[in-house]
Amino acid sequence: MFDKKAITYNLYSTERIYRNETLLSYYFQKNKKVIKKFSPIDLNGERYRLNLQTGEISEYKKKDILNSYKASLRRTVIAMNMLLAMNDFDWFWTLTFDKEKIDRTNAKAVFDCYKKYIDNIKAKYPSFKYMTFPERHEDGCFHFHLLTAGLTPKQMGLVNSGKVCCHWAKKKNKYGILKDIKFCSREYFEKTKHLHTLKETDGETIFNVTTFAYGFTTVSRIVSRERCNNYVKKYVEKALGSTEVFKKRFYYSSNLNVPYQVKKLIGADFTDTPVIEDLELIKNNPLLSCAKGVYMNEDYNVLQIKVDNETINQIKNGLIPLSNEEYEHYLKGLANEQIKF
Repeated sequence: MFDKKAITYNLYSTERIYRNETLLSYYFQKNKKVIKKFSPIDLNGERYRLNLQTGEISEYKKKDILNSYKASLRRTVIAMNMLLAMNDFDWFWTLTFDKEKIDRTNAKAVFDCYKKYIDNIKAKYPSFKYMTFPERHEDGCFHFHLLTAGLTPKQMGLVNSGKVCCHWAKKKNKYGILKDIKFCSREYFEKTKHLHTLKETDGETIFNVTTFAYGFTTVSRIVSRERCNNYVKKYVEKALGSTEVFKKRFYYSSNLNVPYQVKKLIGADFTDTPVIEDLELIKNNPLLSCAKGVYMNEDYNVLQIKVDNETINQIKNGLIPLSNEEYEHYLKGLANEQIKF
């Protein structure tokens, strides 16, 4: 074991460079590795904790499980947001499995069919890009939502289903209860659209995929990437919040764009961890005054700054841009000068 007083901290920055902006993160890390005392171990499909010093096996405490879940979910959300920010998708898919062909409640069976189908597309069209979000319904049946790009409608095998997106469309289930189904015939949509405030997706054609042999499909064009991205984000925690059913919360192709990341050591040998935003080298950073957004996580002592790439380039070239407050003051000054004339 290490004496806590002997442990010092290094201050790091990580630049995550997106297409139009950069996310800068500042955080402390211990510069001495703490000896690992425990390791997970699998016994008859159950996860236990192995004490590496004594060899004792024990169950995980609820607090440990919850912390592990939160950390895992946080990493998943970060990865998903990075991919959504760096890639533009054109189509939204839903793959539903036919109960006459496959047990729709069997996670392994439906995933094997899904993977075989996706692998066939990738082998035929290397330009195919996708992100896949599994979902389990209340009845235990699984289906998959996909965001895709890189294929033409002909390559995807799309055919017009005769249906269109319609946010007010409903249908009675077998118990006689009306349920939202979000689609209807073109004729019904045209007759009733004057009664509703239309959304961006209303009236968009719904296609079927002729190449999917395991069940039913719907495909529609993405008309608002921002709304679509917000829609799929909810599946990470709501639909399949854990990784017990599938090994991952979402899947994606290896040819997606990812942000360029740079990690730098900017301060060493702190004997304690002061509040990052109080450090002089942070307070004097010109990027802080030009940031689009600033986020401080006090629990983890992490400071994040979001800055336009154009602003960063100006600073690198010796041109210090105006801060948001300075720019507003400048505009007010211009307005006053114009009034004088």
